[in-house]
Formats: sequence, C-alpha cells, structure tokens
Amino acid sequence: MPITGPTSYLPTITEFLNHWTAANTQLGAGQELVLTGGITRATLETHRQELSAARDLVTDWGIDRSLAREQLTILITQIQSRVVEFNARVRADLPDSPFARVLPAAFAVGDAEGPVRDALRQMSRLWTRINGIAPVPAGLVLPLALKGAYTLAAFDADREALRLAYGTLSTADVELRVAREERNDLQDTIYDILKSYRAKVPTVFAAGDALVESLPTLTPSTGHTPETVAVTGTWDAATTKAKLTWTESTDADLDHYDVRGVAGDTYVAADEMVLASVPAAEAREFFTDFALSVPGLTAGYKIYVVLKAGNERGSEPVFVTRV
Repeated sequence: MPITGPTSYLPTITEFLNHWTAANTQLGAGQELVLTGGITRATLETHRQELSAARDLVTDWGIDRSLAREQLTILITQIQSRVVEFNARVRADLPDSPFARVLPAAFAVGDAEGPVRDALRQMSRLWTRINGIAPVPAGLVLPLALKGAYTLAAFDADREALRLAYGTLSTADVELRVAREERNDLQDTIYDILKSYRAKVPTVFAAGDALVESLPTLTPSTGHTPETVAVTGTWDAATTKAKLTWTESTDADLDHYDVRGVAGDTYVAADEMVLASVPAAEAREFFTDFALSVPGLTAGYKIYVVLKAGNERGSEPVFVTRV
C-alpha cells in the first residue's frame, strides 16, 4: 500500500514489517537485515506502536477541543442573553441617564474572545455603578437583579466560568497542534526507514528474487485518480449514531471505499481516522458514533474511493451534530 497520507502509514508499515520478517527468515538467524544506523525490524515495530499512539492522541485532543468549543458556545449563548436583558432593563429604568448611553456592545456567539470579554467587563462595571446610585430614583429597586433573581454576583461568576472555558479551549488548541507536529515528525522518521529498506533489499538479494520483486511500494502508481462520490450524513436517533450514505463509484478499478472521520466542525485531512473499509459490493451505508460521545458534538466524515493500485480520492466532507 503506497503512502497517500497519514492514514496510510500504519497499514504500509505493517506490509514492510511482514516483508522484513520474510527477509530475515531467508537470511537466517544471526544474519538479519540491519539498515544504516543500526535500524532493525524491531526498531520499525517500535515506531509503529509509537505512531499508533501518536495518532490516537491527535484524535483525543481533537475530541477534547470539540468538547471545549461546545461548552464555550453554551456559556456564551447563556451570558449573551443576559447582556441583551441588562441593556433593555437599563434603557427602561434609567432612560435618560449616562448609563443608558454607554451600554455594552452586542456580540455574536462566534466573535473572538477579546470583544466578548470586553463587553462583559463593561457590563459588570456598569452594573456595579448602578447598584451604587444614591439617592435611588423612584421606581428603581437596588441592587439591580434581572429575571430569575439573577444578580451581579451571579453574572460575575458566569464571567469567570467563561474565562476558564476560553482557557480550556486554548489549552486543547495548543495540545492538538503539538500532537500533530509530534506525529508528523515520527512519520518523517518512519518514511526514511521505509525508503532505506527498499534501497537495501536489492543489495542483499539477487535480482529477480521474490523478496526483491515483492518489495512494498511507498508512492502511488502513475495510474489515474478516481472521481469522488457524493455523501450525505445525518444524525440517526434510532441508533444514536451518524448515518452516512454515498453514491456508487463507477470506476472499473475500484477496490473499496474508506470511511474516514475527524472530530469537530473543521475537516483537517491530516487528522482523519479510518473508521471502516467497505468492499465495493457491500451496501454504501455506514453508522458511527465516532467523536459524537455527547449531545452537541460535531464530527466530519469523508468517503474515499480507493482503487486496486492504491490511488484514492476523498469526497467533500459532511458534518453531523449529535442531537
């Protein structure tokens, strides 16, 4: 299997490990194949285990980031409604006051952290000033409380929870980026080993030997790249899973379809995981709860058309949110 992206590394390494085992068997005990730098089959096996763990870590941090974003969205939505309520209340109770002319600016749920927290800090300061008005104007009850006996103290507690949520999301972002780079560095190391192995084997075995002729490939063939298929994705309440369906590939060289996914609402192909390989003759339907452990989470999915030569092409991503 050629290297076509991060998802192809593990199966390709397995092919090389199996080939290396056959080579060592033919060479005999004490004569096992060793690459430059003392790299052995055991070295590659260790790197495979490390890469598997590194790929899982990228997925785990992607899920953590998705959870953090969902929690942040919930908090922003809740506190945004209090900003709207506060502004309306001040305009009603203190219509001609300076307070009504310097109310916090409205913000959207998707706005950056800076404008959101600036508006909330301004609201807290205004609320504090209003609570200290003396003498108290007729008709105004202080300290000011919004619907549901929502006080300044409750608002400031929500502000602090939001600050912590931003921090949690930032941490997940950083850890995800670091995990990606560590995975990429390990992939580069492994690629060099596989390339070195392919160069070494023909120098050890005679031309035409089965081990030379059966060397695993590293790059896709010069054959054509398949056309994409169209995918639909929905949340299926009956199975509590995402339901994926796709159109049929008419490519004569079709081998199978790969179902791949990433956590979150942005599809980063380098982070995708292979969820299943579906034979060409099977139903083009797949159910999964990958990265959808709790309501509100979103995951992206692609269907790859994979040809017998290993060439492949992925569909446009579809995103499913758990209800």
